Amino acid sequence: MTDYTAYREHVGISNPEMTKALHSLYRGFGRPASSFINNPEKSGVCLLPEAEVFLVNRFGIGPGLAHMVFTDETIAANPPKKRRTENRRKKNRISFRLDDAELEKAEDLRESYGAMTWQELFEKLLRDAHKRWEEDDT
Repeated sequence: MTDYTAYREHVGISNPEMTKALHSLYRGFGRPASSFINNPEKSGVCLLPEAEVFLVNRFGIGPGLAHMVFTDETIAANPPKKRRTENRRKKNRISFRLDDAELEKAEDLRESYGAMTWQELFEKLLRDAHKRWEEDDT
């Protein structure tokens, strides 16, 4: 029988973290589905084998998974992973809104710079502005 609570405790994640990870794999997975899998004796629902493999690959090996047979030796040989840090190369986010006229001008600017994405355009604009700023200082 599944015991996802024991698994989460072993690998050191919360129920919302596990739900968010499974939501990235299955778009329809949310809090109601999480409640079902956390109470298998009432609902009779558990995760598919590929979902459990996904969890093991993401958070590490642990007890409580229905489709995986782990002995105490394999669990001891694979201690829980430490909590992951932010692994994005660019971790900072800036957001803003434009009205229709400003968006049209911004799209023209993006095309003139040859940028495929807004990220690319913004980086080019920042580099150009920084270069001009350094030239004005000299």
